[in-house]
Amino acid sequence: MHQSRKEQGIERAGKQLLQPERNEALLFASLEEELFLDMNALADGAASSRYQETKGGRS
Repeated sequence: MHQSRKEQGIERAGKQLLQPERNEALLFASLEEELFLDMNALADGAASSRYQETKGGRS
């Protein structure tokens, strides 16, 4: 069964309202992933330098 023009307009308006929120959620997810990867890289670097200090090596 087909939707009426009114129903189509309401659905279209709803999608337009939700689109910016979806884009914002995707942006925040991307930023969180980058931050997580950066923090892991920093932690790995700190662990590596601590390991070298305990072995008598220089970092």
